[in-house]
Amino acid sequence: MNLPKGRRGLLRALGVGAVAVTAGASISGARSAVAATTGAGTSVDAGVRAFKLYTGPDNASRVLEGTIDQMDRTDVVAIHFKETPAHASYGWHTAPESQYVITLSGTLEFTTREGETFVVRPGDVLLAEDNIGIGHKWRLIDDQPWRRAYVVLKPGARDSFVAKKGG
Repeated sequence: MNLPKGRRGLLRALGVGAVAVTAGASISGARSAVAATTGAGTSVDAGVRAFKLYTGPDNASRVLEGTIDQMDRTDVVAIHFKETPAHASYGWHTAPESQYVITLSGTLEFTTREGETFVVRPGDVLLAEDNIGIGHKWRLIDDQPWRRAYVVLKPGARDSFVAKKGG
């Protein structure tokens, strides 16, 4: 794979080193990956920036900011990739299943019906768990296509998201 160091480090930290992840496989935050550094020279111990979309008790999507626990192992069932052209947008929708969305290129603004907004950049991870309720929408805000990897969580598996303190 010929990815820039930062993306390669992100994928390694998430344990997505194989071409495909199959049922019963795990995303591994291997100890060797924790000692690695990103292209910016920052230790990955600082955490992989992440956002979690989830459904609140009022059926509205909510967002938390945090990181991915790089020492955790999470059961997953599949990985697939998608590309959307620059300047695209997608109206109100929910996540089809609980999944990590790892942004490889493109910068997006996400919005919930409650008016919460957040920006996802290359290298960020979105944990999309708002699979019921009102949902969210997004739009690309730069001139790059949105290239991403979807890593689908095994039903009932716990996620590796760690909320930011005070978040």
